Amino acid sequence: MQARDIEWHLTQLGQELTDRGVQKPIRVLMIGGAYMLLLAKMQRSTDDIDILWLDEEDAFQRAIDELRKGVQAVAEKQQLEPDWFNDMTHLLMYDVVTIPKGTLWKRFGPLHIYVPPKTYILALKILAGRRKDIEDCRVLLQSVKVKTRPQARRLLNRYVSTAAQATNAEDIEHALEELFPQ
Repeated sequence: MQARDIEWHLTQLGQELTDRGVQKPIRVLMIGGAYMLLLAKMQRSTDDIDILWLDEEDAFQRAIDELRKGVQAVAEKQQLEPDWFNDMTHLLMYDVVTIPKGTLWKRFGPLHIYVPPKTYILALKILAGRRKDIEDCRVLLQSVKVKTRPQARRLLNRYVSTAAQATNAEDIEHALEELFPQ
């Protein structure tokens, strides 16, 4: 997906939710490649839209069935992979990272998309440490005040659990070495 595709699919999802009678806002935090395309203006593509839930557990439970039906309907109409709107990210990360409140970016009917600070995305990308994430980090570093390895470590400590840092120590060290060579 390119940036314009992401916005189109989110528009379609918002319409699906409206058509299904969803009225209460479904608040999600957009991260990953979609964030990089839409907010950091990266010139690449992404396979999915990674999200983290911002609503309390009971609101999440009320919304999840209709959201999943809407995601499936958009996938069928637009010939997308079933996981194009990836809420599994939340299950994988909710006990690994601190989830910031974010800032409202856009509303697509009842679907409210929030975005975190760039420093949060930077921390997640360092944590992942993949080649494409390191490239994303280089772009993000141009617009944040993180200029040294110790500053990057403080950022990780702010957003990423100690346990997750220990589990991913090799990937983190590789990313930091690439970004801040000594």
